[in-house]
Amino acid sequence: GKEEKKEEKKEEKKEEAAPAPAPAAPKKDEGPPAGVDAKKWKAAVKEGGKKGVELAGCADMGGLEFFTTQIEAADGDLVLIQGAMDAANKEVDPKDEEAKGGSGLVGKMLLSSGSGQLGLVCYVPKEKGDKADASEWMKSVLASCGGGEFVEGDALTAKGLIKGDGETRFPLKDKDTCQAASVSWLKGKGLFPQADEEEDDWVCEDDTIEW
Repeated sequence: GKEEKKEEKKEEKKEEAAPAPAPAAPKKDEGPPAGVDAKKWKAAVKEGGKKGVELAGCADMGGLEFFTTQIEAADGDLVLIQGAMDAANKEVDPKDEEAKGGSGLVGKMLLSSGSGQLGLVCYVPKEKGDKADASEWMKSVLASCGGGEFVEGDALTAKGLIKGDGETRFPLKDKDTCQAASVSWLKGKGLFPQADEEEDDWVCEDDTIEW
């Protein structure tokens, strides 16, 4: 006789859907803004992400909340420096092989010198807005360096630009002057350890970070 093939009814097991990924996931690898070289953007964002981890670590170790540091890959370009700043402030994604960012609660001024100009971008977390004003910080640094263009700013973020002229203004030299001026401003606000305080028992890995 013929054996009838019995169709087994598959029980519809409604498997519980896995939790949806965090809404921030699609923003993971945003491309460069229009007109910006993709390679330069990627390099600046990568450096900013690494710097963010270093700054967060330095803040944890030393208890400091404001830093001044350099972004070499940005080549003096304000758009690239801002890209590095955003990468430094981005929340660390635990799924990333290499930690990036994580310094959103750390105030910082990023400096970058290119062949023709020095770009400056500073950021103050809203949680620390009572301690520092980003525009005041930027204007003070520009004035201490012999003047420059205050591009834009408010209490939490500010951008500045100093053009080199090949005679008296040199971006590399201005970068060092501005870094020292930024530290001096932070000291004046009581946001930077004084020399007589015992802060020498820990050091940030990156010597471009002034803490």
